[in-house]
Amino acid sequence: MKMSQNNPEKDDQTSTDKKAISLPISRVRLIMKSSPDVSSINQDALFLTTKATELFVQHLALSSFNNGSGKESNTLSYSDLAHTAEETETFHFLTGETHKPTGAVCSMRAFYH
Repeated sequence: MKMSQNNPEKDDQTSTDKKAISLPISRVRLIMKSSPDVSSINQDALFLTTKATELFVQHLALSSFNNGSGKESNTLSYSDLAHTAEETETFHFLTGETHKPTGAVCSMRAFYH
């Protein structure tokens, strides 16, 4: 990322934008560059892709939690995610693409802290 010496307000905005996302931009860049069709990535496109991915994951997690079995224990399991992918039309494209990692349970407290 280029920092502009002529426009400190833009630098402050860039710093604020980086704080607005939780996913590592470098990882998203690596995933985007893994496509043979991508030769370079505009910084704005990278930021927007990262933010959109973050919002998608949050929406999937919240939908899965709200429709899942872990409300009582305040947890989200792989089976909750898989069930949401199968039962919710918006997430049908994920069916068959989810791979069960070991220890796939997380606390919803992580989304609020």
